[in-house]
Amino acid sequence: MAVSAPLAESKVEEQENLEKLEAEIKEPPPDLGGEFKAGSNYLGRRHHPALGIRIPEIVLPGIINALQKHRCAAGLMLSFGRETAPEEIIQAPPGRYEITLGHTGTSIRKYLTTGARAARAAVVPVEMEADHLIITVSSAQAVKRIEGVKNLKLVGQAALEKSLRYNLQALDEAAATNAVRAFTTDTSDLFDESAERLRGTALTKAFAKMYPSADERKRVFKAYAGKFRLKGADGKPVRLEVSKDRVMKVCLKYRRSIEINALLYDEIKKRMKHPFGFEISMDETPKPTSPADVFIYLGEWIAGGRHVDYVAPNVGFKKREDYTDDMTVLKNRVRAMHAIAQRYEALLSFHSGSGYSPYTGKGPGVYEAILECTGRQLKYKISGIYFELLMEILAGHKKGTDARILFELIYEELMEFLRKQVEDKTALDSHVLRAQLAEYDAAKKEMDPRAAVFRYHSFLCLNFRDMKGRRYYRDRLIRLYTEDL
Repeated sequence: MAVSAPLAESKVEEQENLEKLEAEIKEPPPDLGGEFKAGSNYLGRRHHPALGIRIPEIVLPGIINALQKHRCAAGLMLSFGRETAPEEIIQAPPGRYEITLGHTGTSIRKYLTTGARAARAAVVPVEMEADHLIITVSSAQAVKRIEGVKNLKLVGQAALEKSLRYNLQALDEAAATNAVRAFTTDTSDLFDESAERLRGTALTKAFAKMYPSADERKRVFKAYAGKFRLKGADGKPVRLEVSKDRVMKVCLKYRRSIEINALLYDEIKKRMKHPFGFEISMDETPKPTSPADVFIYLGEWIAGGRHVDYVAPNVGFKKREDYTDDMTVLKNRVRAMHAIAQRYEALLSFHSGSGYSPYTGKGPGVYEAILECTGRQLKYKISGIYFELLMEILAGHKKGTDARILFELIYEELMEFLRKQVEDKTALDSHVLRAQLAEYDAAKKEMDPRAAVFRYHSFLCLNFRDMKGRRYYRDRLIRLYTEDL
């Protein structure tokens, strides 16, 4: 049974529909005759993709039909710190919140219930995931990280408390749907990079201050300092050597991150009536994560008595770019990190799965390489690529057609908006944005869907709103899509 696209709804109709969907989700799901049931499941540690459903009305039917056709299970997700938000924020008057927060116009409640219901109707298993519970200064800062902006603001106590309040509100809405089954946390802004610069006595003193107990320091060194022999996906040994200095630096660097992740985990556990998946994101950093960092982070996490299904280190991938660095380096890095994750009964998750275009993946041979180095046991996340593909499809239509006119309107208003952010030095202004605008102007290729400034910011058009709060481009895209079926 193919899944058709729903029509755009009024707010009242949407609320009534969501209530019906939530009631259906609470009914016993169809049994598939195996471990999983139709609808939302906890998939556990299994090889699978996780797919972002930013505009469910457009992307969900095709995704569900593909899963049904290929008899495949997948995660369905949105980022809680950027793409989605609680209904209260989605429905708030324009300007009350950052434009980057909940920028898809799709609430937490809506994507979880519609995703679970669509999977149930098609009799396929999915895992509805709360992706990227981000601890950060602001949603705009979270978006800047994706662009590659460095030297961002540190998360102070006030910002931490505000961010935690938001995430707990988001968790409440997610848990109330009875559909969510997995969570990914992102505390990258809490990584203390200053620990990397410590040497000698300064390093020893800082470590002793963080671990005042001599017995605790002894435990940490015994667990992580020395030579270790792990097993790679190919059965061959993976050797890891960690110095005492490296142990101290890693513990100092990640201690706060582990503490806040533990707090989030415990809050999730309080709210969940079902077993749930848990993933730790470490990838949103300027440089690739070292194997020693993953080894110690996961070790300290497990020592706290909490489970983890996936860990997402930075393996050298850049957001919205193909991987063009040394393939041997990538293979060695992934092979080592897979062996480390397996030591703690976890799998690797790969974020930033989208490349330069909707058709390249991360570049020739990259996906095959990581499959080989993980023994075909990984989680692979993509989200933004669906919207990029939509924009390319619109751009490919003839001049004067409804699709092309809509693309041109989006492009023109987006560029005007971005130039205004730079001019007014708003939270979205950055040296990266200014460089992208300069590159676009120099290229003299107007309305290029693959221009960096457009690919990195086109999503913002979904949150452009009129005086009545209507997301006019989001609504027009849905209307164009449904009329084209």
